[in-house]
Amino acid sequence: MERYVEKIFRHHYPREDFGPIHQTFADVENLFAGRFPGYRACDMRYHDLEHTMQGTVALTHLLDGLNHAPDGLFLSAHFFTLGIHAILLHDSGYLKEIGDVRGTGAKYTITHVDRSMDFAERYLALRGYLSPDLNAVRHMIHCTGFYVDTNKIPFQSEAEKMIGFALGTTDLLGQMAAPNYLEELDGLYEEFHECVEAEGPAAGALAVYKSPDDMRAKTPQFFHGHAMRLLVNQWGGVYRFMERPLGSSKNPYLEAIEAHIRSLSAKPPRRARKQRKR
Repeated sequence: MERYVEKIFRHHYPREDFGPIHQTFADVENLFAGRFPGYRACDMRYHDLEHTMQGTVALTHLLDGLNHAPDGLFLSAHFFTLGIHAILLHDSGYLKEIGDVRGTGAKYTITHVDRSMDFAERYLALRGYLSPDLNAVRHMIHCTGFYVDTNKIPFQSEAEKMIGFALGTTDLLGQMAAPNYLEELDGLYEEFHECVEAEGPAAGALAVYKSPDDMRAKTPQFFHGHAMRLLVNQWGGVYRFMERPLGSSKNPYLEAIEAHIRSLSAKPPRRARKQRKR
């Protein structure tokens, strides 16, 4: 994953330093593995390091398109770096501190965005980043919230806003386009269920799903309805910069998701078939 990000970075910024991104990759890997001071290892099946890396690759793909597109916005190396920091840290709020032994990090599902913003600010401040950059990363991570009105986020620049929209877009599409997405919904359901049990009515929106199979069955409705509204209305339609070739209307991420949806009508996902046999 890091090699892909470095390849794109060096293509656009051959004379700039990739070191700050490399450091964040290393620290995030340690964070999820339980080797970061003060934090326990990730204990969730869905929002794990793989999920973060899926979003990171997708964001890099989108930012590459944004830099190349005639109607895009060529980012400075500094803003590109801040965007990668933000996606790598966007789910840090799921990680539990050493003294937190109750349940899993899934209990933080409805608060993880705020927790992630706080962790990212503390972490990057220790690395010497100043307030404008700390606020930029907070705003970018804020965009990953499903129920956040991005019109109310006080972006400091157009570049910051575009990266924020890209972050929300690729957090969603990176996971849904993954080859194992439908099978991974078992883990996501477990996380939602734990959060509902921990938070009660505050997590009511997560209780709409009755089982992993129910989540799979509702995937077409979720994607064509709620997800597409987010992509267009909340995140400004920046998913178009993921098209290859640019402007072709051929988006590999949307195509992968549509393939998942077609497979649902063809046959049940493998994990679901096994569960029904037991």
